[in-house]
Order: sequence, then structure tokens, then C-alpha cells
Amino acid sequence: MGKKLNILLLGEYSNYHNNLAKGLKHLNHNVVLANAGDHYKNFYRDIDLSYQSNNKFLTNIKRIWIENTKINSFKDFDIVQIINPNVFSRFGNNIQLFKKLISNNKKVFLSAVGDDYFWWKAYREGKFNKSPHGGALKDEKKTKSIWETSNSFIDANRFLAENMHGIIPGSLSYEIPYKHFSNCRKVILQPINTEEYNSLENTLKDKIIFYHGAQLGRYGFKGTNAIDKAMNTMVSKYPSDLTYLRTDSLPYNKYIQIINKTNILIDQTNFIEPTMNALISMLMGKVVMGGCEDIFLKSHKLKQPPLINITNDANQIYSQVEWILDNKEEVMKLSTIGREYVKNHHDAIHIAQKFIQEWSS
Repeated sequence: MGKKLNILLLGEYSNYHNNLAKGLKHLNHNVVLANAGDHYKNFYRDIDLSYQSNNKFLTNIKRIWIENTKINSFKDFDIVQIINPNVFSRFGNNIQLFKKLISNNKKVFLSAVGDDYFWWKAYREGKFNKSPHGGALKDEKKTKSIWETSNSFIDANRFLAENMHGIIPGSLSYEIPYKHFSNCRKVILQPINTEEYNSLENTLKDKIIFYHGAQLGRYGFKGTNAIDKAMNTMVSKYPSDLTYLRTDSLPYNKYIQIINKTNILIDQTNFIEPTMNALISMLMGKVVMGGCEDIFLKSHKLKQPPLINITNDANQIYSQVEWILDNKEEVMKLSTIGREYVKNHHDAIHIAQKFIQEWSS
């Protein structure tokens, strides 16, 4: 057993740091979670950085005040991991806060798991064959992302990339923008607490239940419009064979409750690999439609796809749903294959061990 580490996990996306914390605690390390809850998802945190109000100006002032107050408690950690450069406000003194983190702690790492300046830069340079960038711009009715127009965010991202002990990508999609940096480490996949989610028997009966949990303001990002178009057509054509459930921006616990009642989760169309919600659904024994491109299969040396690949093309999604209706036995095998993939590649304790190795190297 190695040295017991004091670890600060700063920021949260899709329960990523919460899951990692469970694995680290199982390995007997001390972990502090500091985040704002990831908006409406309201994930757990030991130190609350939330700053919501109805007034945008007051929200920004409150956020900057919270950050500059709480930063004083972020010290004497063996490891600090920052989930994204936007953990601190672009309107405040974000680089000064990052400098304080570096000077007050032993090692500081950047976890590349969300959109940032370098992710957008890679998109503009044509490094992605499939990505949500175009859909995200459509959602915001913009030609450029805030990561391309905010000098404060750009400067903060550059500062972190150049001054971290290491950059740890959470998937292939986030390795692509950073692999030219000398401090970019190996991909460590998303951690999932495999003991937390019940694996229910998933039987495809006469009427198959499909579910897509959309997010308001992110229809283009997730491919919701193409999914809706395909599924509404399918429901009209095969009303006795399938049901399509659709929600917007549910709190995480309610989202999981609906997944429990469904057979097939339609996650999103624009990624080359499964995202966090897809992985959790696979662990629960659900068949998932999402990102499963050849580059993902080859990278992880997978002989069988653990999920059904879809693209941002309603006709392609339509074809995949027709295949599901015609091949129920084959589809049900994916329930087992998907669950085993997550257990073998994403277990939080196994992933935590990989992080400890990277942090210690």
C-alpha cells in the first residue's frame, strides 16, 4: 500500500469527479470534492461553489467572491485535479487563482474531459471526423464558441496546459486536442462506481421502450433534432412495436429512474465513443445507441461493439432502429456485452489506481 494522499478534485462534469472520489476513498486516500454541482444536476460536493441567482451581474459577482474566499482553503494537498479551465470565472482573476493553487499544493493536474479552447482549436484544424462542435454553435446561434472569443478563458486554458504537472485526457475525443503537449499523459477512461447501479433484467417484449434524455439549449450538441425526427417517424410507422420517451433537463436522480424503466437509451449522435450517461446505462443492462466508431473499437481492442453506433442523420438512426426491431435476439446480447465492457474498462477503483500511478509518476 502506497502513501495515503490528500486529494482535491476541483469542478464537476456528469459525476466524473464524484465517481473518481469513490474509487480513491476505497483505496484509502483522503478526497475533498469542491464544485458547483454541475448546474441543475446538483451533484454532491464537500465544498460548495454554486453561485446561482436570477441576475447575471450578481451571479458573476457572487461567483468571483466565492472563488476568492474558498481558494484559501485549497492548500496543502498532495494532488489537485482541475476538471476544466472554467472552474473559475472568466470575469475574475482566474489565472491568479490557478497560480495560487500551484504555489499552495504539491502537484496540480488538468483533467481534459469537457469543451475548452484546445478542443475547439482542434475542431477548427479539422482533427475531428465526428464531433458536437457544429451542433453546439447552432444551439447558441453563434459562429464561434465562447472558448474562441473569450481572451480570459483562452489565456487560462493556455496557462493550465503549459503549467500543469500533467494533462490527463478522459477519452480519445479529449486526447486529440492535447496530445502534442509534452505533459499530456495517457488516456484514463471515465470512472464509474460499478457497484452503485442495479443491473436489471432487460427483456425486449412486444413493445420496446426507447428513451432520449435531452437538455434544453443543447439539442444540436446531443443531436436531439435528428433523434426526434427519426423516432417520431418510427412511432408513426410502428405504433405497436415501440414507445419513444423524451424528457428535457431532468435532475440526475429522476433521469436514472426513467432509464430504469426503458430498454434502449438513445444517448447522443456526435461522439466517437460512449459518454458518461451511455456508460451508466450500459452498466444498468440497457442497450445504448450512441458513439461507437471504428477508432474507439480499435483503440480499446474491442472485438464486439458494446453499443449501437448512430450519427447525426435521421435516416441512419431510423435504419438502426429498424435493425433493432428485426433483430431482438442480437440486440439483447448487447445488454451483456455493454455491461461487461463498463465493468472491465471503467470501474472506479481500477480507474482510481490508474490516476494514482499517473499522479505519482
